[in-house]
Amino acid sequence: MGFSERLEEIIEERGISKYKIAKAIDISASTIGNYIKGKTRPDPTKLSVLSKLLGVSKSWLQTGEGPKYLLEEPEVAYQQTPVGLNEKLVIERLLNLLDKQHECIREKDMQITQLIRKIPDVPSQN
Repeated sequence: MGFSERLEEIIEERGISKYKIAKAIDISASTIGNYIKGKTRPDPTKLSVLSKLLGVSKSWLQTGEGPKYLLEEPEVAYQQTPVGLNEKLVIERLLNLLDKQHECIREKDMQITQLIRKIPDVPSQN
């Protein structure tokens, strides 16, 4: 069983529409369809978010190896609480957004550091 079959299996098992999954991970429903048809595969970031959203291990989804479910991991612990599908999708989308914002902040911090290094030393006037 390949990635596309495992993805289709878990989507059916979870009863989540392709549209809701696509919306949660910020891609089109046709892209999810292409994943299921085996035409394309998600990048590592999308794969990580997708596995968290579906409550399966990234390794299992990608390769079929290892345990399918990892409920003891903090990333999927929310499945043990009575949270609805819509709330899960919102949470995943917010986590993805936070990751992007953290990356932007790191990039800006590096740019500021580089600019500061370019400022010539000004002798003090004592």
